[in-house]
Amino acid sequence: MDSRIDYTVATTDELLTALSSAESGDVIYVDEMARIDLTDIPGGVTVPEGVTLAGNRGERKTAGSAIYSFEIEEPGDYVVWGLASASHEESDSFWISVDGKETRQWDLEAGSDWRWNREGVHRLSSGQHTLATHWREEDSKLDGILITDDTDYLPDVAMEERSGRRYTWIEAESGTISPPMETTPDSVASGGAYVSVPDGPGKGEFPISPGGRLSLASTDPDYPAGLIIGGENVRIAGLRIEGPDKDTDWVDEKLIGIYCPYQNLEVDNCELLGWNGAAVTMAGTGGSDMKTGGYIHHNYIHHCQMDGYGYGIAVSAGGVALIEANYFDYCRHAIAGTGVAGDGYEARYNICGPHAFATSPHPFDMHGRPDPDGSGTIAGDTIRIHHNTFLATQPLGAYPIAIRGVPRDGAYIDHNWFYYTQAEPVWQTDGRSGITMTDNLIGPEQNFHEEGPIRYI
Repeated sequence: MDSRIDYTVATTDELLTALSSAESGDVIYVDEMARIDLTDIPGGVTVPEGVTLAGNRGERKTAGSAIYSFEIEEPGDYVVWGLASASHEESDSFWISVDGKETRQWDLEAGSDWRWNREGVHRLSSGQHTLATHWREEDSKLDGILITDDTDYLPDVAMEERSGRRYTWIEAESGTISPPMETTPDSVASGGAYVSVPDGPGKGEFPISPGGRLSLASTDPDYPAGLIIGGENVRIAGLRIEGPDKDTDWVDEKLIGIYCPYQNLEVDNCELLGWNGAAVTMAGTGGSDMKTGGYIHHNYIHHCQMDGYGYGIAVSAGGVALIEANYFDYCRHAIAGTGVAGDGYEARYNICGPHAFATSPHPFDMHGRPDPDGSGTIAGDTIRIHHNTFLATQPLGAYPIAIRGVPRDGAYIDHNWFYYTQAEPVWQTDGRSGITMTDNLIGPEQNFHEEGPIRYI
């Protein structure tokens, strides 16, 4: 209904047709329920100059929710079960999401009695997690939630086997409940109460939209990128762009989510994950300032962690970008540069999460290249890293920043907070100059360092 939208798409064919017709200034809106597979599209998928490809990721529609926190000791696949009651087919589902990831419809078996309903499998890391259920249909009832790594386990209706290290039991009424979801006392229910959902406006709507999803499952080297930017002034906003490889294992075909050889690309409010090469690559975009080269901001970029590559954002061939207010996690390098003359980036107000499993998983990086003048190893031109938070504390290879040569202009590192204390937070190889490091905090206790420290290797 937005007058700014020129095309609305929900399928692969509709997206390709819109892209072939769109002109500079047009907006293509990807429906929030769209699951568009870009596998093996001949010649790749190109977004024309000046076109905006947009979704509604993060739009909040329904207030009613019940939110729970739980902890997992061992990483792995975990099944979510719910003890629920659904009296008829118009009251047999919730929305559910884990750790704010994609919202899924949780269908219940209709029947007035309490029954165990399997929701599905979630890959979880060790540590703290959040599970949220949201109002979808009236009169759905939830008594408890069981989370187990035993995928063959069938819960007993009497809930006699819900203890032990394999099982996490959550009373439904123990969460943070927001209306119209409400707690209903019942002496028969576990814990003496259950969560219920009354009738009212807003039911059935997505609680918080994950945005339409674009995916690339192919490992065909002829189509290595999900989206290819075909000119200047393109914007990608509010979408989930998913690649096929979320693990650290090496594969020969390295895939890129968004490949851009033009200036003034803007990528914002997107979730980018599963790209073993890089979620976003800026190639040869150098301009009058970093933002002209590319502006990548307010995104959630994660699980780009293949050993040897695994970049959130990469600059190459003289590419530059302003990288601002993103949340990175499970990335081998959140930001990386090839190190050739002209490469550079400004990274500010980003948060790098605590999970670092790939080989040499330092978040910010600039590779080294032989100086064209033959005088040593350069590491790009200008690197500005300020007002970022780096949460990873281990392993040793998770030191926050690596500069692998001497930047031709300089690397300026200031006003950051490094939780890492195993060694100096900044490492430099193939040189001992070109880095200015001032006014940073080190360690969870925020020890202030007016200068340094830098580790030279």
